[in-house]
Amino acid sequence: MRIIFTLILIIAATSFNAYGNDKIVQMMEGEARAGLTLPLGSYHDGKSQISASLGLEGRYNFKGTPWDCGLMLDLSTARRGYEHLFNDGYDRWQSNRTLAIAAVGDYNFKQGTKINPFVGTAIGVAFNDVVGDEYFPSKGTAMLFAPRIGVELLYHFRISAQFNICRKGYNNVSVNIGFVLGGRPKKTK
Repeated sequence: MRIIFTLILIIAATSFNAYGNDKIVQMMEGEARAGLTLPLGSYHDGKSQISASLGLEGRYNFKGTPWDCGLMLDLSTARRGYEHLFNDGYDRWQSNRTLAIAAVGDYNFKQGTKINPFVGTAIGVAFNDVVGDEYFPSKGTAMLFAPRIGVELLYHFRISAQFNICRKGYNNVSVNIGFVLGGRPKKTK
């Protein structure tokens, strides 16, 4: 939560001169990202453990505006430890995995600059299942709501935090580092 609060402060501090630039960026951009997750909320008295996330995204930048939209494919997990319930000396944990396909939209505070804070959200469908050991089996499909915040650095790197909210036991927060191709300022002639 401190990381997310710090990102919010950075965005607030750098966005007072929000969208006054005249830079036109390339229409399309793609992103590949990886990061760490932490479960949100409790689930069968499990102890929260750090896990992983992966994502791919394609975005369209609307000309002359700070807005973009696109599609996201995201894989995240909410991992919890249950060794305290069994007291047998084994490392027992369960990973609740979410594969999400969603529409995304972002507002870029300083699009086309080397430091571009953004906020956005994704809405779509989440496919939930348990991978590995199943102490509390569950499976299903749910709606995904994923608000996010971050900053794009040097046109190619993104650091972001995203809340993946879809179903009890599967909700998590992910902190990601991404690599972006496209979306750079267009070269002037």
